[in-house]
Amino acid sequence: MGLLIISIVFGGLLGCLIWLGVGDRLPIQRPEKWPTVTNLLIYTGASMFVIYMGIFFWV
Repeated sequence: MGLLIISIVFGGLLGCLIWLGVGDRLPIQRPEKWPTVTNLLIYTGASMFVIYMGIFFWV
């Protein structure tokens, strides 16, 4: 349970930082971009997954 909470908190923070650095660039090769919330959720979800798998296989 703690592993899930840690990955959610740090994934959310990292997703926000990635969004601040990269911005609204998804989808990459289309002129019309997705809304800000969608981009933020994708960055956050990917960050949470990477952090969860990293902690899960590291510990």
